[in-house]
Amino acid sequence: MDTNNNEIIRLIRQGENLTLEFKSDLKSLSDKDLVAPIVSLANTEGGTLLLGVEDDGTVTGLHPNHVRRGTYYDFNS
Repeated sequence: MDTNNNEIIRLIRQGENLTLEFKSDLKSLSDKDLVAPIVSLANTEGGTLLLGVEDDGTVTGLHPNHVRRGTYYDFNS
């Protein structure tokens, strides 16, 4: 999936659902904290995990430990 800002905004506006999960990263999520949502998406229809987005759709950003420009993982494939 070629993702740009408009696509990310569209995803956030649609809100969480079976194939879209938001995860806050204000406190720097551990790998263990990320496993459950990734496995959940992998065990269903696939989907998208957006880090740095609160459950209400507020974008709070990534903790500095997780910033790596241009990194996007699409679990739909």
